[in-house]
Amino acid sequence: MASDSQKIDSLAFSISGTPTITSKKLNGKNYLAWSASIELWFLDQGYHEHLEQSSEKISEDKREQWKKFDYQLCALLWQSVEPTILTNFRAFKTCYSFWKKTQSVFANDIQQLYDAAQKLTTLKQTDHDMVVYALKAQSVVEELKLSLEADKLEDIKTELDNLYMVLVLRGMHPDFDHIRDQVLTGQEVPSLKNLITRLLQVPHQK
Repeated sequence: MASDSQKIDSLAFSISGTPTITSKKLNGKNYLAWSASIELWFLDQGYHEHLEQSSEKISEDKREQWKKFDYQLCALLWQSVEPTILTNFRAFKTCYSFWKKTQSVFANDIQQLYDAAQKLTTLKQTDHDMVVYALKAQSVVEELKLSLEADKLEDIKTELDNLYMVLVLRGMHPDFDHIRDQVLTGQEVPSLKNLITRLLQVPHQK
């Protein structure tokens, strides 16, 4: 395995060619696709530990060198984010802090469930290639099932309640997208009952 010093030299050489971690820049609505691309790149390069641990976990004799390399990696992470989004994350200058902050902001379970339900309810066969359609349908269903996994009966009821809620949100008029976005990005997930109560209180628009 390459040493940290070798990794730094290798990355410095790559930076001169303006490497791109992913073409899927984070825009606030594509976190799942963006994070999957980022994680795959870090795994492929052998740098995944920079996403999962802070410099405090590194031995003192290697810490400064590790941090220097981490700053270079974080600069690449910044390049994978749309400028309008990056403005809110410039304070996070290490891979670990940046990764965890984007995760806490965008990795909302309800958002993931909404996205999975959206894919399934909008799934359409556009040509006569049944194999492609069947495989895509299977993939979409599996993604939705992952969002609904639970062991206890009470947890299953909660997940189903969440599914009903995102289906209701999906059917709302575009003029009320701001309400949908507030629910999907909120810290607390409302029950379907609370959501309906909230919707009934929205002023009527002509």
